[in-house]
Amino acid sequence: MVLYAEDIMRKNKEILDGNTSALQASIIMSEKHNGYVIVGKDNVPEGIVTEWDFINKVVSKKIDPEKIKLKDIMTSPLTYVKPDTPMDKVADLMANNGIRRLLVVNNDKLVGIITSRDILKYFRDYVMDVVDIASKFGIR
Repeated sequence: MVLYAEDIMRKNKEILDGNTSALQASIIMSEKHNGYVIVGKDNVPEGIVTEWDFINKVVSKKIDPEKIKLKDIMTSPLTYVKPDTPMDKVADLMANNGIRRLLVVNNDKLVGIITSRDILKYFRDYVMDVVDIASKFGIR
């Protein structure tokens, strides 16, 4: 069975306008327990702002988060995959490029996101299934 990006992605339709302040975005991140916000318009992603961007581009530079906009601190251009991208390619792309959050885009529109936690959770579940099957055959 081949697993694809769409099988593991979290559906994510929320995109913030680039003119949103870093402060407002950080409040949204806190409320949603996310380490990122996606920046764009009309469900077309243009960039991503992560907790690292806040530390590296706002806090460490002593910039007032009310006065800086997401478009000024977002990472762009984006690296993304299509929903039908096989998971081995997704994992390779993330591992080889140090990407912890990978957008899933179809026809230029955001359809979801895959995080390193999603992959670890899937891998854990897969290992548990293999262990369960192996234990039924007396294999340790």
